[in-house]
Amino acid sequence: MRKLLGHVRDYVLGVDRLLFLLCLLTTACGLTLVYSATRTFGSDTAFHTQLLAAFLGVAVFIAASCIPSRWLTRYWWVLLICNIILQILPRFIGTTSGGNRSWIRFLGIGIQPAEIGKVIFIITFAAHIERLRDELNTALSMLQLVGHFGIIVGCVVLCSRDDGMALAYLFIGFVMLFAAGVKLRWFLAAGLTIAVAAPLLWQYVMDNYQKLRILVIFDPTLDPDRAYQAVQTRRAIASGQLTGQGFLNGSLTQRSLIPTKHTDAIYAVCGEEFGFLGAAIVGGLLVCIILRCLYLSAHIGGADGLICAGMGGMLMFQTVLNIGMNIGLLPVIGLTLPFVSYGGTSLVTMFGAMGIVAGIRLRSR
Repeated sequence: MRKLLGHVRDYVLGVDRLLFLLCLLTTACGLTLVYSATRTFGSDTAFHTQLLAAFLGVAVFIAASCIPSRWLTRYWWVLLICNIILQILPRFIGTTSGGNRSWIRFLGIGIQPAEIGKVIFIITFAAHIERLRDELNTALSMLQLVGHFGIIVGCVVLCSRDDGMALAYLFIGFVMLFAAGVKLRWFLAAGLTIAVAAPLLWQYVMDNYQKLRILVIFDPTLDPDRAYQAVQTRRAIASGQLTGQGFLNGSLTQRSLIPTKHTDAIYAVCGEEFGFLGAAIVGGLLVCIILRCLYLSAHIGGADGLICAGMGGMLMFQTVLNIGMNIGLLPVIGLTLPFVSYGGTSLVTMFGAMGIVAGIRLRSR
């Protein structure tokens, strides 16, 4: 018993308590907003589900922080194969929601494979980069790494039709390559390729609904129905002014005039009911979590540092995109706000991701 207590004490003293506290505070804000956003549903089921996911997330955080990252990176190719299979599953047994076939449901529980796959991808990509470390900037190494995240992104696009999630994978990959020290010429080559391919993709690949997601930002009259969410979220945030209309008193929120108010548009609920100050607190907490991940990445070498960079990049992309689409600067493509939006898979996955980061810091000490 004394030995067990000693291990518990060492864990508590060594684990990244700051990161854990930031995750808890952000989740508490999210639970408050989910309760307000779902109050008009006539049932507290969504809130209770999110609360249960929060407790499960804490348990997953602790468990993930106890797993040595070398166990995960040693057999990265096995995880890569498992991730590919996981992303293919929605094609056969997935359910369609919002135009995407990105959910697998059984026994009343919904799981989003692409959400879990992001964390697996970060681990496998970090291990792959580290394996190629000595020849990282050669054409052959770049071809292997591009193929690595290209096959995962391809599976997400073809099997789930989730464009937003595919963009998240691409951004994470770029962040990790940058953190690994890939030379500027490769990023310039990638940028040139994208610039050349963009007009062709717009003309021959993208569907009309995908184009309208972007065009309605500049002219909502092109498709009032598609622009409705962006217009309402902007109105809600603007009406909150400095201190907001008060908890449970948001006029648009409580009249259910904001689509997906408990998921994609949760930041609009925050802005309406708690004003600029509340929105700044939520955004600030997320920025602190991101900076903590990037700080650890800068001070820890090897694959572990790349994992921290990837986790920070994942949070950065989702935070910027979600807030950007709520204030009308970016297209609405359906990505949740980490730790805040309703979604059990997302919340547990985020806690697991931060648990891995906390574990890396624990063992680095």
